[in-house]
Amino acid sequence: MKNINKIFATVLAGVAMTACNDLNTEYLGYYVTEEQKADVLEANPDMALAGVTGIAATANMFGSVYDAHFDFGYPGVMLGMDMQGTDMVQPDVSYGVHFNYWFKYTSPSNTGIPTNMMWRIMYKMIFSSNAVISTISSDTENETLQFYRAQALGFRAFCYWNLVQTYQFNYVGHESAAGVPIITEENQLEAATDGCARNTVQEVYDQILADLNEAIELADKSGLTAEQLMESKPKRLLNLDALYGLRARVNLTMHKYADAATDAKSAIDVSSHAPLTIAQASVPGFNDINANNWMWGVAVAETDRVVTTGICNFPSMSCSFAYGYVTVGAWKIGSENMINALPPTDVRRGWFLDGNLESPILTARQTAYLQNYGSMEPFVNVKFDSYQSVLNQSTNASDIPLMRIEEMYYILAEGLAMSGNTTEAVNVLTDFEKKYRNPQFSTTASSPEEIQELVYSRRRVEFWGEGLSYFDLQRLNKTIDRRNDNFPSAVTYVIPADDPIRIYVIPQGETTANKLISVEQANKAGVSPLPQK
Repeated sequence: MKNINKIFATVLAGVAMTACNDLNTEYLGYYVTEEQKADVLEANPDMALAGVTGIAATANMFGSVYDAHFDFGYPGVMLGMDMQGTDMVQPDVSYGVHFNYWFKYTSPSNTGIPTNMMWRIMYKMIFSSNAVISTISSDTENETLQFYRAQALGFRAFCYWNLVQTYQFNYVGHESAAGVPIITEENQLEAATDGCARNTVQEVYDQILADLNEAIELADKSGLTAEQLMESKPKRLLNLDALYGLRARVNLTMHKYADAATDAKSAIDVSSHAPLTIAQASVPGFNDINANNWMWGVAVAETDRVVTTGICNFPSMSCSFAYGYVTVGAWKIGSENMINALPPTDVRRGWFLDGNLESPILTARQTAYLQNYGSMEPFVNVKFDSYQSVLNQSTNASDIPLMRIEEMYYILAEGLAMSGNTTEAVNVLTDFEKKYRNPQFSTTASSPEEIQELVYSRRRVEFWGEGLSYFDLQRLNKTIDRRNDNFPSAVTYVIPADDPIRIYVIPQGETTANKLISVEQANKAGVSPLPQK
C-alpha cells in the first residue's frame, strides 16, 4: 500500500523532527522502542505534549498536499467545503480560480484536487494521532497522559467524521455502504504493507464513537484542562467540553437526536465559555482563539509558513479587511437568500454588507476602506476581522474557529425537537436568540420538522465560513439549489441530495497503491453540473 506507506513514513519523520523529537532519539545506546517510549512518558508525561501539539500543527501546514495557494491545511478544506454549498458566493473573477474546484465542481474525478486535499490532510492527522496513541497506554493512571491520550483520540475521531461524510452519503440509510479505511495504531503497519479495505459507514461511526467515548472518559478522569498544561493558545487542544461537543456533532450526524441533545447539554454544563453577547457580535471578529466563546480552534502564529507566504492563508481568501486575494476582487459573499431570511433586528445581518455597501457593525473608517474598492459588492462578508484589526493587514495570522459554544445551543435545540421535546426545544432556541442575537425573536414553529428547519436557517448564518454548512446539507439530505439568489449564472446549480457528485471519489493514488481498494470499489465520479435558470 504505497500511498499509505508514504504518508506513514512522512508522519513518523514529522513526529521525529517536530512532535516527539525528545522520544525518537537514542536511549541508553539503543533506538527507542514503543515500549520504551511508554516507559519514558510515564516518568516524564510532559514530554508527550510535543506529540499532541504536533497533531494540531498538522492542520495548519502550507503545501502539505499541493504546492498551491489553496493548500493552507484544514482551513483550506473548510473553505472549499463551504463553497460547495448554497451559502458562500464568489464573484466570477480570475483571482478566484483557486477555489473554483469546489465552487464550480470542476474536478469531481479521482484525480481531483478536493478529494486529494481532504484525504491526505485527514490521514496525515490520523497517523500523527496514532503515533501518540501507540505510546500511551489506555490504562495509564497518570492524569497528564490520560489527557494527552484523550487529545489524540479526539483528533482521530474528528478526522474520521470528516472523511466518512465526504466519501459516502449520510449515515441514515447508508450504514452498510462503503465508507473509508479505518487505520489505527493497531493495524497501521499491516495496512502499510498489505493494504486496507474500505470499512462500512457503520464501522467508521462505531470507531468514531469508541474514540470519543474513551477520550471523554479519560479527559474527565484526568481532571485537567489544556490551560493547565500549556500557556500559548491552549484551545488548540480539546478540553472536556469540546470532546462532548464533537460527540454531539457525531450523534447529530447519525440522527441520534436525544444523544446529541444530551452531549450538547453536557458540553454547555462543563464549559467555562459563553456565547458572544449582542454587543460583542456587533463588531467584526472570529479571529482570536482566546475569545471566550471559542471551544476549539486552529492556532496560528506570525512565524507559521501559512502566514509568511503572505497570501496563501484563510484571511487572504475570506477576510475583507486583510491583504490578499480579497483585495483583488475574490470576495467571499453571503447568500442573499440566507441573509434575507433573518429579520432586520438580528445582529448577524450586520456580518454582511447591505445593498448600499454598509453594515451597522462597521466603523466609518472600515466602511470607507471597503467602499474604496470598485469591485465591492452587496453581501460581502465583514464577519471575519483581520489580524489585530489592522486594515489591509498583510500579516494574516488570524486563528481559525473549529468549534464555538453557540453550536451547542443549536444542537441542543434541534436534538430536543427531533426527539419529541418540542416545547423545551423552542424554549432553548428562543432564550438563545433573544439573549444573544435578536432581542425581538419569536417563532410559530411547533413541529419537530419546523423547529429543525428554523435551527438550520440560523446555523447557516451563525457558522458561515466555519466549515459546517456542507455537512448540514448532507445530513439533512437537502438539494443544493442556487437559483434565484446572488450566485453567478455560471454556477447556478441544482444538485439533488443523491447526486454522485455530492460525495468524493477515492483518490487515484490510493486505489493504485492499495490493493484492497480497487477502482471498482471506489465511488463513481459524478458529472459536473450545468447552470440552470
